[in-house]
Amino acid sequence: MSSTSVTTVDPASRSASSWSALLANLKSRGAPDTDIRVIECRQALAYWRIARSVNRESGQLSVPGADRLRSAISEAVAR
Repeated sequence: MSSTSVTTVDPASRSASSWSALLANLKSRGAPDTDIRVIECRQALAYWRIARSVNRESGQLSVPGADRLRSAISEAVAR
């Protein structure tokens, strides 16, 4: 996702389903994609998707694999 807005909301402050419900509510009320609340929801949902994947693969990654993922995440945030 390409966004110029930076948010500081902790994505773990709500469950993934809570973020999803909030996003659905905002969009149903016509909030644009540029609305900071919509951006926060999408960023939080991205966090939860990655967190679930990491948890599923816990104990299976090699050190070089983990290093590559850290680098990829850092690059994704910098965009």
